[in-house]
Amino acid sequence: MIKLIVSDFDGTVLPYGQKAVSAAWRSAASSAMEEGVLFAISSGRTYGELVSFLPELRDSAYFICCDGVYTVFRDRILYARQIPFPELERLLKQEPSFVGCVLHGAFANYAVGRVPEAVLSHFAAKPITNLHLIREPIFKVTSFGGAETFALPVGIRMHWDGGREAMAQYVSRFANKGTALSDLQMRLPVTRLQTACVGDSGNDVAMMRNAVISVCVGNRSEELAAVCNVPLRSAEESLELIRRVNEILRAEQE
Repeated sequence: MIKLIVSDFDGTVLPYGQKAVSAAWRSAASSAMEEGVLFAISSGRTYGELVSFLPELRDSAYFICCDGVYTVFRDRILYARQIPFPELERLLKQEPSFVGCVLHGAFANYAVGRVPEAVLSHFAAKPITNLHLIREPIFKVTSFGGAETFALPVGIRMHWDGGREAMAQYVSRFANKGTALSDLQMRLPVTRLQTACVGDSGNDVAMMRNAVISVCVGNRSEELAAVCNVPLRSAEESLELIRRVNEILRAEQE
């Protein structure tokens, strides 16, 4: 039986170009949980962003955030791999310096330097002038002014590169969606043979290796093709497939 479904968000639950999650997906996810299946959303987004899209899942689903660097359940952090403060300082002192940054905690965001007003509003980011004013772990840095070519501190990796003159995002090098899923599986506990993963891009590969069913939505890259065992067109189709698998397994057990 599949006891845990883990789904990527952007490009999967929320197709590119859309601004809201479909009613069909919400209904299918709700039905799965009513049948006893656990649900997790695994995304590069922050917890605040994810629950703004899916408020109905706030008290029932697990949220693996910022590309696997922390996991939240019912507003409580279960797993965390924050950016160490000394490495955060080194990152922000790189030359040429960033135009501005947003520093993402689990429940609050902070702005340093010149950050676009729309971004400040989106993240409800609090402008600060000194990193020492932050009293909580920082899990992701969004920089503006372009991704520069410099040596990153050893404990930091680039999560996403928006290109020069745009923005880039940085997280801990020691976590990804796969390590976060492994931690969650041990906590529940749920095994690989009881897990299904759904995703659409390279950063989903690590979590798909921890699942017996790995569904790829949309066009598969070579990375995804190597681990994906079911290609489908949409996240809604993936939930229907998993429902049918469980239906068949229940029938065999009876």
